[in-house]
Amino acid sequence: MNAIVMVSNVLSPGDQTRFNDLMESTYKKVFNMAYRLAGNRPDAEDLTQEAFYRAYRSFPDYEGDKPFENWIFRIVTRLFLDMLRSRRRRVKAMSFDAPLQKESSEESLFFDIPDQRPTPENEILANSLNEDLVKTLALLTNEQRLLVMLADVEGMPYKEIADIVGKPIGTIRSRLHRTHKLMRFTLEKIQKERRAKQPRPAPAFSYSMGA
Repeated sequence: MNAIVMVSNVLSPGDQTRFNDLMESTYKKVFNMAYRLAGNRPDAEDLTQEAFYRAYRSFPDYEGDKPFENWIFRIVTRLFLDMLRSRRRRVKAMSFDAPLQKESSEESLFFDIPDQRPTPENEILANSLNEDLVKTLALLTNEQRLLVMLADVEGMPYKEIADIVGKPIGTIRSRLHRTHKLMRFTLEKIQKERRAKQPRPAPAFSYSMGA
């Protein structure tokens, strides 16, 4: 676990111990989620550290009857959205020779594509998702991957996702529906290409002795 420096004199000794236990039990899941969202290790580490820092600062307001894991996931998600919006504003202030790509019907949340080169972190993610699905997720946009992570991996209700993303429930449903169709198409294509690369078995050869 990477060291996370917390501000002192925020929590009581009892809450400090409780927070440390919760952080230790959820750190790997939080980092994995941050990595799936960001697509690279540096951003995932920054998101994870900032999420736990904010959770630490707000821990006195944490309602213990709700799962800590869900609470910290929401913090990570909001931080990720803030990161995308900040980068998007910076990009708009720059001059490009080529126009940016936009979705046909709705404005894309962010156009950046994560680094798809194999890394040790991909192997970590592959422990819970098969290789073909990991590749499929890597080909999604940031917004599409975010919705899939929240709805399909974390199992959040659409209303909670809508509150986090700041979009109507109907928009969440329609975007997830389109994303699921795209994922099925992409997954089938990846599997078809993989099967095509596999060596074909040699034809059976039979020989019989003549009478």
